[in-house]
Amino acid sequence: MTESVVAQGGLDELRAAVVGEVLADGDPGYPEAGRVMTAVGRPRVVVRCAGANDVVAALKYAEAHDLPIAVRSGGHHSAGFGTNDGGVVIDVRPMDEVRVLPDDVVRIGTGATWGRVAERLGKVGLAISSGDTASVGVGGLMAGGGIGWMVRKLGLAIDNVVSAEVVTADGSVRRVDAATEPELFWGLRGAAGSLGVVTSYDITAVRQPTVHFGTLLYPWMHAAQVLEGWAEYMTTAPEELTSSLQLAPTMMADGQVPVAIAVCVAGDVATRDVVLEPLRQLGSLLTDNVTEVPYADVFTAMEMPADWRPRIRNGFFNELPGDQLLAARRRIPGMAMEIRALGGAYGAMPADATAFAHRDALFMVNSVLMGTPEQQGTQQPKDFDGLWKTLKPNGAYLNFLSNPTDADLDSCFPEQHRTRLAALKQSVDPGHVFRGPLSVPPRPEWTGGRRHLMRWAMRSRR
Repeated sequence: MTESVVAQGGLDELRAAVVGEVLADGDPGYPEAGRVMTAVGRPRVVVRCAGANDVVAALKYAEAHDLPIAVRSGGHHSAGFGTNDGGVVIDVRPMDEVRVLPDDVVRIGTGATWGRVAERLGKVGLAISSGDTASVGVGGLMAGGGIGWMVRKLGLAIDNVVSAEVVTADGSVRRVDAATEPELFWGLRGAAGSLGVVTSYDITAVRQPTVHFGTLLYPWMHAAQVLEGWAEYMTTAPEELTSSLQLAPTMMADGQVPVAIAVCVAGDVATRDVVLEPLRQLGSLLTDNVTEVPYADVFTAMEMPADWRPRIRNGFFNELPGDQLLAARRRIPGMAMEIRALGGAYGAMPADATAFAHRDALFMVNSVLMGTPEQQGTQQPKDFDGLWKTLKPNGAYLNFLSNPTDADLDSCFPEQHRTRLAALKQSVDPGHVFRGPLSVPPRPEWTGGRRHLMRWAMRSRR
């Protein structure tokens, strides 16, 4: 079928052009197809793409009918980016290939989930540092960077990408790497959602069939000393150790839930015992269940009541504002916090090597206000937002923001990175087709009608 027929036709023509599935209101499976973890959308059409050509057809349909676009992989982003109302959802979940190539490079479709990837690779003794939740999609996590359970040993997930296939706004299907379109390759590693629909990544894996993984628990009343000691140690800890400190909401068990330190050691038993010993001395250790497990076992399930609408904010820090965090935890009973230690291979990557910028950070603080809007009430959200106004982090991670603002875009992409991304955006998506609260606009700033600019972008290559 010719491009003009697809562009000018309607839903029947779209269905004829797509190898995968096209769902509209009234079709079986449509309600579920428009639903993501924190949002229920009603798109005009959901295109479940079987390959890059289906993505092209979906883009052309959106262009012909002047419709906004959402791209879905796992559908976990707390801001609900994977759906919309009245637009086109490009669902890449059918593209879930996991194929081992020579030299331990793995080609992964962006619709695969990290649990599936880890299970498949574990059978051949391979692993990729790639998040912590089994049902999260490859495409979504990679779009923001990918802070995994071996981030201190292997860096971000994007740091191990050697090439990617991406469909850009003009309908081009491009295979990019450091030698072929290096600037686009730079941008896809940290800002992929602004630049196109990535359909697959080639990622270098490591021979790491097992890790030592588990949790150390300390009494709730020792939170301050455990937090201080953990943070001090993790600034110089061996890179084989990746760790996070977790504080449950004080509304649970009258605030007496133990302080948890989750650890992942990529090394042998002797390495494990050496690197964990300082952590085991932080306080009165209640539980130590660290054991050797297949790497796939570190991925957890994520289940949440359908009516919950968590508020999520995060920030990067070089020094932890421990007193502020603990005081806010007592003041906001529905807030959970996780503090992830960075450094190691994460910080060894030059700041300008990828579109992800925050390489000098030693910690990322992620906070979640749990519950339904009714359970949260009116005061807790105010206190939650007020906390982040006073913390003043050095930047933010775009994967953990539920209510993103223009200020958050600046936090995710500092001026030098944003300027470079804007220039790249102007070259590959001048019509701002891939547009959202955390998408860098082209240069010059996007103005005028979306329809006009989208048509210009699509036709510029014809």
